[in-house]
Amino acid sequence: MPELWMPGATRHALGNEGTMNGGPARAVWHITSNDSDWTFKNEHGWFTGGGAGVAPHLLWEPFTGEIAQYFPADSRSLSLANAGDVRTNRTGKYCIQIETVFTAGETVGGKKYATVRDTPCKGLDKIVTWLRSLGITDAWPGGAPTAFVRDTVSLSTWLSEGGHYGHNQVPGNSHVDPGPMPNLFAVPVPEATQPVRQPFPGAAWFRKEPRSAIVTAMGRRLVAVGCSAYEDGPGPQWTEADRRSYAKWQRKLGYTGAAADGWPGAKSWAALKVPFVKEV
Repeated sequence: MPELWMPGATRHALGNEGTMNGGPARAVWHITSNDSDWTFKNEHGWFTGGGAGVAPHLLWEPFTGEIAQYFPADSRSLSLANAGDVRTNRTGKYCIQIETVFTAGETVGGKKYATVRDTPCKGLDKIVTWLRSLGITDAWPGGAPTAFVRDTVSLSTWLSEGGHYGHNQVPGNSHVDPGPMPNLFAVPVPEATQPVRQPFPGAAWFRKEPRSAIVTAMGRRLVAVGCSAYEDGPGPQWTEADRRSYAKWQRKLGYTGAAADGWPGAKSWAALKVPFVKEV
């Protein structure tokens, strides 16, 4: 189950949530384009105040990496106009709206920036990683935005193809943002992280009297929870001492009779919280 609130973003739930209509997941990129105000603080104040009726999912500051979130991923946000009867904010399983705090030609630290692509893009990797976790593919169905111009995709493309869109590409809308964007897909895909807990190897695995680091890890947890029947160890070889120790754990959980015979089951194993080990 993906995280509906982006890890690392500050959460500012606005309520007023709405269901999605289903279909391929997508993200839509915007810029705030405010000639008089370029600060994250003030844009955030707008979206949590008078501008709540047009709030996106995320507000992103590419110079500092600040990110705020106003709606969970499975709710529509409010940053798009409809395309006739098509409620564009609700298109897809997810339709993540990202407002970048940026105005073409703004000056930051004495340097003028023409496009989002020219900024430091701090925090972009975290956003892209989260979008990928939602199943949003690394693709621009209408092509990556290259200028501040309208480039509207067909309604059939919008409804049927997931990936990334510029605000300038969404049917029913008139804006020309976000302008040239950085290469989102250059963000590396992180290696799969290891689980924190050791998955249950199965009841039959233990009856084969295995020799494994999993047995050692299990034994150490049994000792830690006060269920040791070991004279030596524990060690990697499954022994009668492991079974007697595990039976004590089962009884501690409230099992009796045949349910406390010392052979691990899925529920008691999950409760023991054996740390993950690489060796099986």
